Amino acid sequence: MAKEIPTINNGERPLICVSLIGKTNEEIIKQALAAQDSDADVIEWRADHYKHVEDVQAVLDVLSHIRTTLKSKKLLFTFRTLEEGGQRPLTLTQYKILCMAAAESGLIDWIDIELEKAEFLGREFIHNIKSAKVKLILSNHDFERTPEDAVLILRIGIMNQFGADIGKLAMMPNQMQDVLRLMGIITKARGFNQLPLAVMSMGDLGKISRVSGSLTGSVFTFASLSEASAPGQIPVEQMQRYLDEFEIKPES
Repeated sequence: MAKEIPTINNGERPLICVSLIGKTNEEIIKQALAAQDSDADVIEWRADHYKHVEDVQAVLDVLSHIRTTLKSKKLLFTFRTLEEGGQRPLTLTQYKILCMAAAESGLIDWIDIELEKAEFLGREFIHNIKSAKVKLILSNHDFERTPEDAVLILRIGIMNQFGADIGKLAMMPNQMQDVLRLMGIITKARGFNQLPLAVMSMGDLGKISRVSGSLTGSVFTFASLSEASAPGQIPVEQMQRYLDEFEIKPES
């Protein structure tokens, strides 16, 4: 049975998410089969990698096949835009139509909406997404730097105000201090709201943040199946061992 993403991580092992990044139907289903047999708890379909993503019906057909393949996993749908590390552009209208179609399909458990897109499309769009009975992740990615804590806290606050079920921050560190700051941001954010957060520092420098969720409070982390979808991801088999090793047991 698929595990629910926890409301708040109280020292528990964060859930593992892996991404399907195939370009063709065959590649995607092959990866979905591997994901089903992996230690991952949540499977993300990164639809921006799919070569027919502008065809909404084709996307829904693939989603149906993925859903059938993933018998015991939670399914997360994501279109990552070029601005935040994705593979191809969509207009704002195309993004809205695609995300609404996925949310209303009844095939997914979670959907990732970029915070900037939520701000552009407005509260009615977010309300409609949530009305489709899917869980909402509002995300923000920066592949150049890790903004100051005040900026990150502000973004988390906006995610909370929009009604996110989880807020996600993925930032690129330029120095070790950036990694340490980001690992502490969940504790700082608790002074303002109780939004569950998934936080990761990217690249080799930030790898420690991906395995320290029990300590930092991050509710899930990303690992790779065969090819990483973001810098610094650790293979899923290794990730399982690291998280088990670093899990903070109740007696601790």
